[in-house]
Amino acid sequence: MGWHTNYEIEFADKIEWDEDKVAGVLPYTVKYLYLRDLEKPRVMLCMYSQSSVEEVLYILKTLYHVDMRYRFYDTEEWIAA
Repeated sequence: MGWHTNYEIEFADKIEWDEDKVAGVLPYTVKYLYLRDLEKPRVMLCMYSQSSVEEVLYILKTLYHVDMRYRFYDTEEWIAA
């Protein structure tokens, strides 16, 4: 059995989020919620232990060529991606 981990990913610039494109490339073990109405766009992730945050960051960087950072949900320290 595995576990779920929650992350926040923040994009450095505005992006044109494409729900269909993202859903088609993220692993099925990753659930997400895109938050548009923030100063910087953000995605909340709920990931099962079979997936890694590095894998998801790579996928998102491939789709959206912008800098991003991430952190464990509800923590203070951001990590550059």
